[in-house]
Amino acid sequence: MQEVENALRLMEGYTLLLKGAPGTGKTTYAITLLQRLCNGDAKGVYISTRIDPTALYRQFPGLEEQVPRKNVIDATQSEFSEAESQVLYEDLTSFLRSVYSVVAEENVTILIIDSWDAVSFQIGKGDQNIEKLETSMLDIARKTRTHLILISEFTAEKRLDYLVDGILRFEKVQIDARIVRKVFMDKMRGIQVPHSNYPFTLEGGKFTHFVSPATELGSGRHKVIKDPQLPAACYSTGIAELDRIIGGYPKGGFVLLEIADDSISWSYRPILFHTIADFLLNDRGVIYMPEDGSYSSSVKKLLLDYVGAEVLGKNLRMPTTAETEMGDQCLFHVASELESLNRHFEIYKELKKPILHVLGLTRLNIYSEDELRRTLSDAVSWMRTTNDVLIGVLKPSAKLKNEICEMADVHLRFIPLNGTLNLYGVKPHTVIYNISPLPHRKEEEGYHQLKFIPFV
Repeated sequence: MQEVENALRLMEGYTLLLKGAPGTGKTTYAITLLQRLCNGDAKGVYISTRIDPTALYRQFPGLEEQVPRKNVIDATQSEFSEAESQVLYEDLTSFLRSVYSVVAEENVTILIIDSWDAVSFQIGKGDQNIEKLETSMLDIARKTRTHLILISEFTAEKRLDYLVDGILRFEKVQIDARIVRKVFMDKMRGIQVPHSNYPFTLEGGKFTHFVSPATELGSGRHKVIKDPQLPAACYSTGIAELDRIIGGYPKGGFVLLEIADDSISWSYRPILFHTIADFLLNDRGVIYMPEDGSYSSSVKKLLLDYVGAEVLGKNLRMPTTAETEMGDQCLFHVASELESLNRHFEIYKELKKPILHVLGLTRLNIYSEDELRRTLSDAVSWMRTTNDVLIGVLKPSAKLKNEICEMADVHLRFIPLNGTLNLYGVKPHTVIYNISPLPHRKEEEGYHQLKFIPFV
């Protein structure tokens, strides 16, 4: 995280406390931070009171490139240690002397003690001794200008919280039986903190936090996925990573894109627009009835970022009530919202098959519940016989949400986490994925792509 790295680069002897229950990601964050900062002349030392250094290097394969084995010190008090460096201590004085000698002799830039609880338990016989240990340890860090990171599984407030410069609190929670990890910046002395917390993942054994706002997923030319690795009974979603995650959209299926929170607004659209663009560029038809509150002409302008005007004119159809737009080949005129669905079959006959039907389900709120149920059921049955695909966009204000969810063959739910956009599959079941822009590779310059990173 940039705030922490700024603090460690701009200040000397910065002290940081990492707090969180077991398995929340504290050690992985500390190791990732050590790897990022220990380049050039910067030196890092990791004192482990719980894990044998050999096991630590197996867990983090790239660690040795930045932190040599002699700088990972075994403080487990094991008589059978195979580590190159070991700290043995019996009391407060021997521990502090050992730490000071390591820091002073090696000219250490950053020192991590994992875990501080184990040290406190081993030598802190009474509150007075623990206070002296804490004060002395922080004093060593500041006098030697060494950054000190202490890892603790004690999450409640303690005296140490007031002494350190920064506190990061790690949490692992569940949303709909799926893991979500967050790190909270409870304290960062001397550093501006634009975000109080970040969602993050431990994918690949590394700490990766998510910062791309949902509103900044971007747009750009769509690149058709050639020979997608999908079953013959499925169409591509238009996004290679999403194809890999859910296996594409089934022919003759009803796909539900559920917007779980109104704060997401229109930020999910790049995912939908890539699917639409893939159909259009494969010379298939698309009939798109945008979400309530959207104008077809405005949506068409957005789609021009993904495909050219000629392709849109040939394969895309959307309803409009504006007579001034009747000359636009993409738009078909309707007198009212009710007429949009009535003219659907007429428009359907004009386009090449198969066809992607996209429907903002809040448009159906004008119907009674019985009419809505019958209309949607008929539409889904139609898909089954034509091998077309129906994508329904379900917002919180839509009627019959539970029934609609039951009807879906594929159900993807979009959720916001601290301003970022995330998705998980209800059908099929998937973990939660963060969605962010994929940096352009040289061979794909000019094409817009998205990456999906799982929360693990």
